[in-house]
This record gives sequence, C-alpha cells and structure tokens, in this order.
Amino acid sequence: MDEFNTSPQVPFRGLYDWMQSIVMVFLAVIFLLTFVGQTMAVQQESMTPTLLEGDRMIVRSIFYTPERGDVVIFARHDFEDGAALVKRVIALAGDTVAIDTAAGIVYVNGIAQPDDFTNTPTNMGGDMPPYPAALTVPPGHVFVIGDNRNHSMDSRHTVIGPVDEREIIGQVVAVIMPFNRAGFLSD
Repeated sequence: MDEFNTSPQVPFRGLYDWMQSIVMVFLAVIFLLTFVGQTMAVQQESMTPTLLEGDRMIVRSIFYTPERGDVVIFARHDFEDGAALVKRVIALAGDTVAIDTAAGIVYVNGIAQPDDFTNTPTNMGGDMPPYPAALTVPPGHVFVIGDNRNHSMDSRHTVIGPVDEREIIGQVVAVIMPFNRAGFLSD
C-alpha cells in the first residue's frame, strides 16, 4: 500500500516563510538598536565636513571606551537641556592639550594633531573665547572638538570643558541616511 501525504497543503507557504524571516530580521535589528547601539540625527554643523546636519548615524553604545580620533555623542544635563552633541575625541585623561590659535594647530602632548578631516584650521576666530595656554585632561574625562573647528561649542569652551566619560552616549560608527552619504566613519 502506498503512503500518501495526508497533511493539508498550506497556500502561500513560501510567502509565509519569507514574511517570518523578515519579522525575525526586524526583531533582531530592534534588539541591536535597543541594547547595543542606536540611531541619532546630527542637529548641528559642528562636525562638517565629516557629518552634515540631518545625517542619520548609528551610534555604538555598549562596551565602548573612548579613543583618540573617535567621533562621539555626549549629553550634558547642564547644557542646552541635555541635548546630544557630536564631537571628535582628540585627547584622553592625562593628556595635555595646547592650541596655537595664530597657526591654527592643536597639540596633544606636544605633538601637532592631523587636521586633514577638519573644515577650517583651529584659529578660534569670531565669538570664541580665548583658550588657555595648555590644559591637562582630568581623570575620567576626554577633550573633544568639532571638525568644523571655528563653529563648534566643545571642550575649548568653559561651559563644556573636558567631557566626563560617563556623559558619552556612544561612538558614531556609520552614517545610514541620506543614502548618498551612507558609509562607515574611519578614524
């Protein structure tokens, strides 16, 4: 006697499997963005040309320790109602930062820092307050500056100063929108 498959045929079985896969991917993305990282939008011009106002970024927040050159998001509860700011880490705890505003050069531990990613030299013209001759970054803090050096509210300002590492939300790892600017950030 021949055995027959007596289970009923499910119409659109392939479509069901495909939809199930999409739902699983969607749930995995939600999990990753909730517990590992998040997306945020740039809301200022201080990181031009690296990040433009309106760029949507992926921010890695779990198991992150700041390093020189990282682009980070941080928030200060005592500044602009805790609005998130995006800047580049140029110095870590114990480093000494000196800025030669006449030459437009930033020094960390006596070494001139590369500025090929900046929009303008660091001459702090316009509304910028005078910067002290040198500053040693306190323990547990980082020194951040925007890539649009002359249009950035950052660690050079006394209202921001060195940023406590606990205020860092995470590291910007990629731009995802607009699509013509999508890609990973390189250090």
